[in-house]
Amino acid sequence: MYVSSTRSAVDLVLDPDRLSGLVEAPVRAARLRIKPGVSVTASLLDTGTGGSAGWARLLWPVSRNKAAKAARRAERLGLRIAQHDTGDGLLLQTGEVAADPTLVGHIAAARDGGLLEDLEGNLLRYNPLRRLVARTPRGVVRVTSASQDRGDALQDFIGRYLPVPPPPPDLGETVSRHVTIQRFVGDTDLNRHHDPAATFRVGAALAALHAATADLPDSLRRDLGDGDPTAENLALVHTRILSHLDPTLAARVHALGEAMPQRPQGQPVLIHGDASPDQVLLERSTGQIWVTDFDRARLAPAAVDLGSYLAVADAEAGRALLGGYADAGGVMPAAAELNSAVARALLSRLQEPLRSGDPHWRRRIAVEIDRIEVLLNAPTRRGERGAGGRFGRLHSREAS
Repeated sequence: MYVSSTRSAVDLVLDPDRLSGLVEAPVRAARLRIKPGVSVTASLLDTGTGGSAGWARLLWPVSRNKAAKAARRAERLGLRIAQHDTGDGLLLQTGEVAADPTLVGHIAAARDGGLLEDLEGNLLRYNPLRRLVARTPRGVVRVTSASQDRGDALQDFIGRYLPVPPPPPDLGETVSRHVTIQRFVGDTDLNRHHDPAATFRVGAALAALHAATADLPDSLRRDLGDGDPTAENLALVHTRILSHLDPTLAARVHALGEAMPQRPQGQPVLIHGDASPDQVLLERSTGQIWVTDFDRARLAPAAVDLGSYLAVADAEAGRALLGGYADAGGVMPAAAELNSAVARALLSRLQEPLRSGDPHWRRRIAVEIDRIEVLLNAPTRRGERGAGGRFGRLHSREAS
């Protein structure tokens, strides 16, 4: 029996017309999870409204037992799942968000606890098999496949030093280690709304977070990872998938993993771990900010946070961030360390165009590889190219 290749399956999922034909609804893929030769899973968006249309996954014969288990569980809970053979050896399974094969039990617990109502119209984010974030009358509910055991204690500690979304005042007992709730704050984020003054305050918030390391209690310190993967391991995460989809890109990524410094340099501090404009909520009328989503918080050099933010910020935002960081007493890494940190962050996010369902992911990944190569070869003397030269130095009076 012919069985479709991983490349063919991914190309199918990223083609809205072919995907819509299979799903029998006007949809496009939004977030992908690819396990070569096992499954390709995607969240679905309605092409007309842009709202959530559930999820879909293509399963190879080796993983069909997963489909049967998911269908039985959904049936017990009265949820919608459909499936049929695609004709090329794969099984297509689709369902509503509440029937997500990994999150279904945690979503049910949140619903039983009165935290979730209808999902499809209230989703803020949905990454199939991983997590969802929904706005509800009680607040913003996060449901994750991984346990959030340390979340509340860590958030409480961090909230002493920088603004974070607080829990709702009527918070009752925790319904599950996989479900948390926080108050809805702000009306946008810094990814959707450019605000240099607010970004300056983000830099100050990161400086406060890093400085808080000295007060970190041992109970939290033990739960925080204290090491980042090597650059070769980061590259391997991508090449394991890209080798099935585009061997040329895979070879270039492998070369990056060998060329860049293997680990970030510097004294480990408490870092956000995924610092970026979309992790900062903003109230436009007042300029107030809240830093959110500390799932990846760990102990690592401060340059990791700065590089993470600079990797996705434009030049003006980058200058504001570094200006706020320095103005608040943050010790600025050397230009070479910043270059390396930005390159490392770009490498870490390299598959984002593919994961986000962009049909032009090959071209976009090639452009990001070019950016990394430029950073790795950039001069770092004062005033020249590189992260230090590109973002420069911004004094506090220029952004306040």
